[in-house]
Amino acid sequence: MSEDSAANFPILSKYGIRFPATLLANSKESALFACSKVGFPLAMKVSSPKVLHKSDMGGVILGIKSAQEAEKAYNLLMERYKGVPMGGVLVQRMASKSAVELIIGGKKDAQFGQLIMLGTGGIFVEVFRDVTFRVCPISKSDALEMISELRSSPILNGARGRKPVDKDALVSTLLKVSKLLERENPSEFDINPLMCDEKGCTAVDMRILR
Repeated sequence: MSEDSAANFPILSKYGIRFPATLLANSKESALFACSKVGFPLAMKVSSPKVLHKSDMGGVILGIKSAQEAEKAYNLLMERYKGVPMGGVLVQRMASKSAVELIIGGKKDAQFGQLIMLGTGGIFVEVFRDVTFRVCPISKSDALEMISELRSSPILNGARGRKPVDKDALVSTLLKVSKLLERENPSEFDINPLMCDEKGCTAVDMRILR
């Protein structure tokens, strides 16, 4: 069974994985109220187990800066997904524009059990295929090795004037996801994107298959 991120954020909280302020709204009025609580700038995303790749299907609107823009975004999402079973929209505080997009995933393997993956994330994850795997549970040294194995590791270290990402936060997130995979035992799981910068790592969206 696939669960949308609206239902999954409590799971992230259970394992201490950081995520931005996020509220679920199922009407225009509740969406505007959520905006006032979350604060601008924000993102609005369709919340439906039928829509797994939201960015590719026009289900994400970023950089909303006012209540007027939020109302237009809500109406646009409702029009785009008319007739699609959905729980409403997620109203989410925008992550830092300078953050590096990573993916942390997991899958249940018939031979090895739970595997954890780290890779270059965002909408191009399947294009770059810059990923590395380990069998759960992982140690701190395993997590550090995974980070160093990525072709994108120079970016994480601060290439071309970027500030290095908080490696301690990234290692901590990997260890927490490893624990989540062991205890929840999903058939598939991913956080994509995981936004990482010098201040830490934040899970912006996630998916889990039971």
